[in-house]
Amino acid sequence: MVRSHSFPIFVLLSLFLLDLVGVLVGVLVGVAFFTLLERKLIGGFHFRKGPRKVLLFGLFQPFSDAIKLFSKGSLSTMVSYVYCYEFSPFLGLFLLFLIRGIIPSWGGIMGTRFLGVCFFTVLRLGVYFTLLSGWRSNRGFSVVGAYRAVSQTISYEVCLMLFSLSVFYYWSKYDVLVCFLDQVGLWFCFFLAHFFIGWVFLCLSEVGRAPFDFSEGESELVSGFNIEYGGSFFSFIFICEYGMIILISLIRSCFFVGGANYFLKAFFFSFFFV
Repeated sequence: MVRSHSFPIFVLLSLFLLDLVGVLVGVLVGVAFFTLLERKLIGGFHFRKGPRKVLLFGLFQPFSDAIKLFSKGSLSTMVSYVYCYEFSPFLGLFLLFLIRGIIPSWGGIMGTRFLGVCFFTVLRLGVYFTLLSGWRSNRGFSVVGAYRAVSQTISYEVCLMLFSLSVFYYWSKYDVLVCFLDQVGLWFCFFLAHFFIGWVFLCLSEVGRAPFDFSEGESELVSGFNIEYGGSFFSFIFICEYGMIILISLIRSCFFVGGANYFLKAFFFSFFFV
């Protein structure tokens, strides 16, 4: 009688695929409703209503925007390297999903003792996504925007890594999940307040939000490295930007205010980004 060993492998593969689908759906839905939250909040700040006509209170507005963007075409005229130009948004999207799989949660794919090292290693690769997108667009504005973004990212990432290594030194471990559970009843943001305040501004520069929005330069330029992208490619870059805001909020909640109500604290940090 031959004993088959395919069943356990099939079960593990099925669980991995379920986690992967959960990560993909969670990131896409989270980005969709985060854009709605930002438009509602900015509308309230400006004493206007914001999106409110699509379905109930404008809840279907992100999906209608996604349908509109993905139905549009993308121009690639005068592009010197078309394959690199089209590959760059997918690289950013892949890095976003990879970072989401590292974050400890029910949808986390990876489980190692060095989650902190894995997170910052993958996060550093986002420089290549920005540089490749602007460089291969073969436009002056794109190249200048990419150079501005890369110079800012490299300079601020040095400080971010030093702050993170200091926090890891307090933990004496690189497992983010264990450090998250250690903060039940005692948040690190109280006795590491100087690191927490520095992290707030470094995370603003990491995701390119004002006043560190040099990657796009919407206040002083037409746009930045993504000026030549449109349609589905622009949607991927848009998902990368807002998805990174959500993930940075989750990581900050893990690092400094772990314990109960994890997602509520991450929502507060996302509100701060807006």
